[in-house]
Amino acid sequence: MKKPEILVIDDEAEVGTFFEFYFKEEKGYPVDVANSGIAARAFLSEKSYDLALVDLKLPDTDGITLLKEIKESNPACEVIIMTGYSTIKSAVEAMKLGAFDYIDKPFDELDELDNLLDLALQSINNKQQFISDELKKLASEFSIIMADDSPLKEVLLLGKKVASRKVSVLIEGETGTGKDLLARFIHANSPRFGNPFICVNCGALTESLLESELFGHEKGAFTGSQGVRHGIFELANKGTLFLDEIGEASPAIQVKLLRVLENGEFYRVGGERPLKTDVRVLAATNRNLREAVKDKLFREDLLYRLDVVSLHIPPLRERPMDIVPLVNYFIEKNLPVEERHLRVRFSDQAMSLLQNYSWPGNVRELSNVVARSLALRSSDLIGPDCLPGYIVHNEQDFLDKHLGTKTNINEVLRDWSRKLLKVILSKGSIDLGELKDAMEREATWTLRQVIEETLAKTGNNRTRASKLLNVTPRVLRYLQGEKGK
Repeated sequence: MKKPEILVIDDEAEVGTFFEFYFKEEKGYPVDVANSGIAARAFLSEKSYDLALVDLKLPDTDGITLLKEIKESNPACEVIIMTGYSTIKSAVEAMKLGAFDYIDKPFDELDELDNLLDLALQSINNKQQFISDELKKLASEFSIIMADDSPLKEVLLLGKKVASRKVSVLIEGETGTGKDLLARFIHANSPRFGNPFICVNCGALTESLLESELFGHEKGAFTGSQGVRHGIFELANKGTLFLDEIGEASPAIQVKLLRVLENGEFYRVGGERPLKTDVRVLAATNRNLREAVKDKLFREDLLYRLDVVSLHIPPLRERPMDIVPLVNYFIEKNLPVEERHLRVRFSDQAMSLLQNYSWPGNVRELSNVVARSLALRSSDLIGPDCLPGYIVHNEQDFLDKHLGTKTNINEVLRDWSRKLLKVILSKGSIDLGELKDAMEREATWTLRQVIEETLAKTGNNRTRASKLLNVTPRVLRYLQGEKGK
């Protein structure tokens, strides 16, 4: 559970000094001190607090007014009113407005103060646990699985907070981290829920197709356009549009997106009159758009429009605590209905291998590995023999040595096949049928791994990736389609 953020609002310097020592030195909690209403509002505009101790009398305002403001902007914050002018009337009013309690100054009975603060902090911890449990439950509805101490929680809390705001959100993260799931999570927690949520992959379409997909076209706009086509900006009106791989959008598309974000206007391809739309835009990228701006590959003004709030999804290697709950989720998801009564699980050794692997393909790769292991298992206990060889033998260095320099996919596969054959021969006996199946499986998984890592290293630029792998972009697209079958 994270440490509570505390704000003390009191115009007496010695009171602020006392609480700074009490919370920082005695309790180890972060604390800010404000000596006026203006200073308090400045703190409150920058940070969300869990506990506020508010003096009833301040030089420029009063504690009851601040209590109302705090509760309006952050209902979960516990507020304790401090006063040297205590009356039953002011105490009752404060409690009715949501104050946790009140305490008289000076603090003659430190035990009383200790007990009150302990109760308030316990209430905060209970609220945090409730919020944590509710967040996990809500996130699981969108297949976002995480442990109690996952750094992903902070991302989701911020996502939930900005969901209700009419601002653009840029979701950053490596391939396979679940950026689309986070986008759906934000839409579901927004006032637009119930209206369309439409996803477009900007890297999967040519410029002309993407333009027609987004903005639609008029009859006769180009050869083959037989009628009016409504674009996604029309279809997603009042809803949410998720632009995945936004970094792949061409300069011409970027200009047209900027216009829509600025004034809600766009033109169909071949159209002469502007159309209006009310769409909330979420965008995602696995590229560093700030670097792309420096390299003149992405418009700076469009980045500012998209990046009002940025959310970064940490890669799976930075949240190993999530691997166990994710594995259990994928087992349940992939088990046939008739086998769900069985207690299928990975052995301790197999789970240790999963936890020690770096997961360059992130959650998507883990999902594929679990599905593969379930298909190969011969009992309810899944052992290392069901895992891909590059995980069992910690062969990440094998993949690394083939990436970043021009190579040939066939050479990669031959090299891996030799490694696999040595492993199989070391077992003493061979079934040629099993050997053939194993070689084909490992070749497919190795190929997938090489392609995904090469795309990640090139910022998902297929042209550069195809050059590194010594194949044409057309062949690379074909191989990507094959690996998904």
